[in-house]
Amino acid sequence: MAILAIAVVISQFHTSYNEREHAVRSQTEHYAKAMEAHVLYSIQSVDLSLIGFSSAIKVLTRQQSRSSQTMSEMLSSHGASFNGDYSIIFLDNQGKSIASSMRSKPADWDYQQRDFFKVHLDPTMRGKLYISEPTFSATGKRYLLFLSRRIENDQGEFLGVIVATLDIQRFVTVFENSRFDADIVIALVHGQGKVVARVPDFINTFAHNLGAGSLFDYTKQATSGTFRDISSIDGVKRVYSYRVLDDMALIILVGSNDAEAARMLQQNFLIAGAGLAVLLLLMIGAGHFSLRTYTRQEEREQRYRALYGASREMEKKLRANEESMKLAALFFQNSSEAMMVTDIEGRILTVNPAFSLLYGYLEKDLIHHRGYELAAGQQEQNIFDRMYESILEHGEWEGEVWQQHRDGETFLVSMRVNTVFDEQGNPIRHVALLRDITKKKASEEIIWRQANFDALTSLSNRRMFHEHLRQEMKKTDRSKLPMALVFLDVDHFKEVNDTLGHDQGDVLLKQVAQRLTACVRGTDIVSRLGGDEFTIILSELRNASDVARIAQEILRQMNTPFELDEQTAHVSSSIGITLYPEDAGDAETLIKNADQAMYIAKQEGRNRFHYFAPYMQEATRIRMELINELREAVIRDELRMVFQPIVDLQTSRICKAEALLRWEHPQRGLLNPAEFISIAESSGMIVEIGDWVFKQAVQEVRRLQTLGFAYFPIGVNKSAWQFRENGSNYQNWLDYLQEQQVRPENIIIEVTENLLLDTTYPVAQRLSAFQQAGLQISLDDFGTGYCSVAFLKRFHIDYIKLDRSLITDLSQDTTGTALWEAIIVMAHKLNIKVIAEGIETLEQLAILKDAGCDFGQGYLFSKPISGPELAEKLKNSEAPVNNSLDIHRKTCE
Repeated sequence: MAILAIAVVISQFHTSYNEREHAVRSQTEHYAKAMEAHVLYSIQSVDLSLIGFSSAIKVLTRQQSRSSQTMSEMLSSHGASFNGDYSIIFLDNQGKSIASSMRSKPADWDYQQRDFFKVHLDPTMRGKLYISEPTFSATGKRYLLFLSRRIENDQGEFLGVIVATLDIQRFVTVFENSRFDADIVIALVHGQGKVVARVPDFINTFAHNLGAGSLFDYTKQATSGTFRDISSIDGVKRVYSYRVLDDMALIILVGSNDAEAARMLQQNFLIAGAGLAVLLLLMIGAGHFSLRTYTRQEEREQRYRALYGASREMEKKLRANEESMKLAALFFQNSSEAMMVTDIEGRILTVNPAFSLLYGYLEKDLIHHRGYELAAGQQEQNIFDRMYESILEHGEWEGEVWQQHRDGETFLVSMRVNTVFDEQGNPIRHVALLRDITKKKASEEIIWRQANFDALTSLSNRRMFHEHLRQEMKKTDRSKLPMALVFLDVDHFKEVNDTLGHDQGDVLLKQVAQRLTACVRGTDIVSRLGGDEFTIILSELRNASDVARIAQEILRQMNTPFELDEQTAHVSSSIGITLYPEDAGDAETLIKNADQAMYIAKQEGRNRFHYFAPYMQEATRIRMELINELREAVIRDELRMVFQPIVDLQTSRICKAEALLRWEHPQRGLLNPAEFISIAESSGMIVEIGDWVFKQAVQEVRRLQTLGFAYFPIGVNKSAWQFRENGSNYQNWLDYLQEQQVRPENIIIEVTENLLLDTTYPVAQRLSAFQQAGLQISLDDFGTGYCSVAFLKRFHIDYIKLDRSLITDLSQDTTGTALWEAIIVMAHKLNIKVIAEGIETLEQLAILKDAGCDFGQGYLFSKPISGPELAEKLKNSEAPVNNSLDIHRKTCE
């Protein structure tokens, strides 16, 4: 019974000892967590200030960051908020102290050899906090901990180091107040092993090195834990709990010496020995002692639970406050938008660095001033009246206001004001967010003008014209007064561009815009659609005759010579007019009608205006049908080639021919080129048709070669469209000649004078390529255009063809005869042969022969004939052409 009782007592004692051991471990762990929360909060509060000042220094100019006065004003403006626990020092990139948050000016100390400066010379420390080992300041008799960060500008250039000197006494005070038992030891240890702060006995233990102890063996394994060890400071055996602070070279260490547990174990063994002698007394005493021990243990457990709960709650609150303060401060200090906080009366309390950068004022210059003092005087007072009214009624306002920089320059800002209320709902602060939108507004204005106005003439462009047209149509519907749409095209504008250059063409267009604007009323709208096309909207016409009067004035102004720098340009205009709502009920049809009327004015000789008539729509419809039919004509092989012989006027023999195109239309019969070539050019089909004509001519030369006519040139008419950049591939023509084994000199490329006026590179390049390949060049319709002798020499023309319109009345006009004699003599001087077109009488033939003309073609000799007929004529042309007969066109037909 006694042995059983002793075993029960010993077991109870052992259980009590284990519970005590567990309680001590829990106690030290809770202490460590609570102290960790406090140290984290303290360090991060200081680091938050370092981050804020780093961001502010980054946006300063190099001169400002090197200025001791500027930096001291910035740091000292916030010095009061540090509560004396720490101060801020800014070191330049050489380690010299520039400024301090302390009121007195800092000594020009050199920190170049200090670890908190040297470590930041390494770029890898960018964005990292460095905590140095604890230091005792002999001058200030203070125990200090240095926290520092590297400062760079946006280009990564090293600007210096911002350092916080933290008083370690703040940790000692908190540690001492947190101990409720004398056997508790709390210490803050640096990552290099030195003690930063320890209670009890702070002074004697300061900077004691624990690097050789077992603490750092445990921290290498885990960032938190509990172990038992003998202290190297006082030799007491304790249970220690430690926690390593994340991203910081600091460790929290809390220990309890469990002396009471040892005393309890010794006492229990004495009681157990005495129980052997007096079993009954032992059992009674043991029961009483167990009850007493349990009560004490329960009380201690309750205290531990309360401490644990309090530490957890404190930890949560500290973390919440820490995150909230950190986010708010980071947002305020680093926001790219300017921010200003005022009291309820509008007096400025604080501003962020972006605000100072925007306005040019430091925070200290603005404190206690009213926010409206920064406004520029160019806006109306009612803007501020509406602002204050909105803030009073709704607690917020948003809008745009003009502000004034410190140097007097004004700028436009987008402002949003919000009101901050206390817990009772009373307004206590106003927070304003401001963003400079001056450049944005200017850019929007430029973009709007570029989108709606012509850059050359400053008239509204095509897009704005359509908008104006729809608006004026609506006005007409309301006022019941008619509106006229005028469509104008500048005649001969291409010739101005080709002869004088595109720069002079632009000057001409500017003057055209000015003259058109001067011809109309202030309410009328002049627009440029593009190129040389202009439109005029004549709105709310009370007198229909006003349209004709304005059109006549425009024609007169456009027919007046234009003075362009050192040149004079002579142009005219073709005008189409349509009325709303008489001619159409929608904008698209109106524009189409005016364009059709202008097209008719051009066809009738230009320099005139024409009103729209319904028949024009029918003509346009027929033109579109003809375009579609021409596309099918190429596919259905409806195109035909005929050849008109060309005679040597001295020998009267057929020596060459001109290839002429015909369209065998299934309903309209055989059509001449004049009836469809313009349509082919405008629709782009001229390229395909021109290639087909060239190949037909080459094939005809090939057939004649097989009949024994080794040299018989055939002229092929080419449109200017085929020589442009996107025209025919001339290299394919040369390849086809080689494929058909036709000598290049058997092909004559006939072009008009307008093509030679085109000075663009593709035209000159292709003509040069033809001549180098051996093809001959003939200038058609000579005398009807603007070609000069310089162009004849430049392009090395082989033939010029005298236009038939100038040969018709040759016999009655002696002046014309002298002119053609001069042209022929000039051509021969330039080694150019002359071909006369449209010869119909023997009299014309005799005059041309006497003038020395080389070749001729016309109905006097032959009408256009097919290829087989041409071959038959050549076989029978061994004898000269009979010139004794006056062959008339009807006879030939």
